[in-house]
Amino acid sequence: MMKVVRRDTLKIISDILENMREPRRLTHLLYASNLSYTQLIKYIKIVKEMGLVTEHKGPFLSYIVTPDGEFFIQMVRKREVIKLESR
Repeated sequence: MMKVVRRDTLKIISDILENMREPRRLTHLLYASNLSYTQLIKYIKIVKEMGLVTEHKGPFLSYIVTPDGEFFIQMVRKREVIKLESR
């Protein structure tokens, strides 16, 4: 029997930010992040308030990662490496 591993909040935010490295529409983010619409909107609000993404209203509404968001992704990756090494 396979054990189900749930993502913690930091991992979910990091996954969303990784999908926002290039401008993405909300629908693309929904499918890529594997979250419900309500959950995705909640996390987008959080990352916008933290200054990790900016909203672009060009030909379509999209979101893109800021330099602070890139730094956040790197820190979460380092955290995962440390967790794996400590096992």
